[in-house]
Amino acid sequence: MKKVKQNVSVVLAIAVTATSLVACNTDTPKATTGTSTTPKEPPMVITWTGRNPPSSDDNAAQKYLEQKFNVKLKNINLDPTTWRDQLNVKIAAGEIPDVITQDAGLDLMQQWADQGVIASISVEEIKKYMPKYSADMEKIDPNIFSFGSYKGKNWGLPKVYLEGKSPFLPAFNADWMKAVGVTKVPETLQEVEDLLTKFRNNDPDGNGKKDTYGLSASSKDAPVQMFSSIFAAFGIKRRGWNLGADGKVVYGMITEESRQAFKLLSKWYKDGLIDPEFATDDWIRNRANFLGGRIGMVDSGMWYHLYESGAVGAEWKAKGQTLAIGKGFKGPSGKAMLMSSSTIPQAPQMFSAALMKDEKKRIKILQMMEDIATNEETYLITGAGRKGIEYDLVDGSIVAKGDGTDPVKLAAAAGAGIWFNHVKGAVPSMSKFDNPQAMLDYKEKLNSGIEVTKDPVNPALLPSTATVSATLNKLVDEYMIKLITGEVDTDKGFDAFVAQWKKAGGDQQTLEVNQIYEERKKK
Repeated sequence: MKKVKQNVSVVLAIAVTATSLVACNTDTPKATTGTSTTPKEPPMVITWTGRNPPSSDDNAAQKYLEQKFNVKLKNINLDPTTWRDQLNVKIAAGEIPDVITQDAGLDLMQQWADQGVIASISVEEIKKYMPKYSADMEKIDPNIFSFGSYKGKNWGLPKVYLEGKSPFLPAFNADWMKAVGVTKVPETLQEVEDLLTKFRNNDPDGNGKKDTYGLSASSKDAPVQMFSSIFAAFGIKRRGWNLGADGKVVYGMITEESRQAFKLLSKWYKDGLIDPEFATDDWIRNRANFLGGRIGMVDSGMWYHLYESGAVGAEWKAKGQTLAIGKGFKGPSGKAMLMSSSTIPQAPQMFSAALMKDEKKRIKILQMMEDIATNEETYLITGAGRKGIEYDLVDGSIVAKGDGTDPVKLAAAAGAGIWFNHVKGAVPSMSKFDNPQAMLDYKEKLNSGIEVTKDPVNPALLPSTATVSATLNKLVDEYMIKLITGEVDTDKGFDAFVAQWKKAGGDQQTLEVNQIYEERKKK
């Protein structure tokens, strides 16, 4: 009888084991943690938008992030020149991306915060889930989180622009200079005018046609940079705040120096030195016109654009031509100055307001952002692409190759660049990858000895920003074109513009910005 009971026990044990094996042999995915197993959750869907999008979802950077974090990234591509308008349409329809990596600016941060578009995220939560990145940012500025503060809340991740002090450099077609008999890069405004005149009239490309111009501008997508080297020669930043001789902060566009700069630019336009299509050119077309032999000068690039692997430098190297790069032009200011963005702290990285109610997704995104910014493997594949295809590591630093030399092509081919890697080139602990010694030497060579125009309060979030900044920016950009083309004269027409700017909110902003300037001086 005892033997029968033992046999029954064995049979039951075998049956239980078999049942367990069958239960384990299912199609349900498992995630292993230590010695236990749990069902794997379906991928979390995260909507994403920014600049330089991938051409499809089948790209290396995206697949890497999706697999590593068990997410499904849904890309929302917006035209770089009209992204604000397109995004506003989506916002109105309630289709707000979870992650917004465009450089939106403090004005939009304030506007979106008031409209309930973006999420407020506590500094404590950011430091908890992004400890390494937070520490990196606070090394740059101990008050870095204050730039994302509005109405007592924090509205995103701190961001910086490490090249904020680097100038926008004037670059000339060296072959054209040789063709028209000029051997020295211009150092004064008069020398610039003389060279541009020869570019226009002396057939620098040798085709027997008068089809060349001196310069154009990235007016469509970067109006703040329009003819920046010329305004800097007058000692001002046109589309920004400047410290006047009286110690008060004044907007550059309304100054007497600005009027005189417009008089010169208007003369150049009338003389045919400025491309008549400058008002509709963007950065890509401006570069193409420079490379293709339509214009002989650009002033919208910084040192890294002009480097041999940069957006401009790589194109010219492939063409077998050389650039002549200046250090600014001495003008009425008495100094050879150039414009820089002046901004190191920037508007924060923002997220959809829906994340305030979705703690799980919010934490997941913060963890992803931390990994992108501080994990070397993740930083490289999201920022530079695939090793051996879009870049190589030489002495530990990224050297772009193939599609990796062009930000748009890099994004299309590998999903890499600033679309997913919102902090590319802006994290001190990762800068070892971004700046090979040869690039640092080139930067030092080009930037040394240059004095830049300074915005004494940038960045600053003015109380009136949300209500008047868009109107004022539109007004100054419209008049920028009209003053140069002669549609508005630089005497009474300029005075009328200044009066209109002041009435439209400029006087209020001037009052506010001077209050901020005085408060910061006391600290």
